[in-house]
Amino acid sequence: MYSREFAAPGTSWSPGTTGSSGRPSVSPVLRQFAWLIAKEQVTPTVTLGETTFTVTLPPPSPEVGPERLAPIEGALPAGPRQTVPLVRIALGRSGDKGDTSNIGLIARHPALLPVLIEQVTPERVKDYLGHLVQGPVHRYELPGIHAINLLCERALGGGGMASLRNDPLGKGMAQMLLDLPVEVPESLLQELSA
Repeated sequence: MYSREFAAPGTSWSPGTTGSSGRPSVSPVLRQFAWLIAKEQVTPTVTLGETTFTVTLPPPSPEVGPERLAPIEGALPAGPRQTVPLVRIALGRSGDKGDTSNIGLIARHPALLPVLIEQVTPERVKDYLGHLVQGPVHRYELPGIHAINLLCERALGGGGMASLRNDPLGKGMAQMLLDLPVEVPESLLQELSA
């Protein structure tokens, strides 16, 4: 009974969670193949008992994207800078969407958001996590919560059940990224530690 309950902690709790209950049992490595098909090309049918009927779908709605936000701009104080690990100025959390790792970073103080914008660039993240990330990295700014979101494509060895990695869900990706060295104005660090 307990073994059935233990699957969720092993896959979704803290990064690096592993078991020590001996040799794992053999399991298949599966890979999902998903694709998009236009609604007009599909005729959904439902079968209930002996009755089968088709379902009429509403017509597709036009695609409308959200308005683009103005980029976040903020001048950092002049003066000497100190190199610190990213964890000193930000909190992080990560997870998966298939083979894409989703990493969220929240500045520990609104004044530190410009440091994230300036130094945690898609190129720098791709370089820093290059041993794991095979595809492009996209960054999205979330000014309302003083955060950025990073999407790293082809970063999980196939993701989920298709991955042979120790962390197939990318729960530890944010922890790795929080070791990234960043240069922060000393005046900001002194202000924030007070």
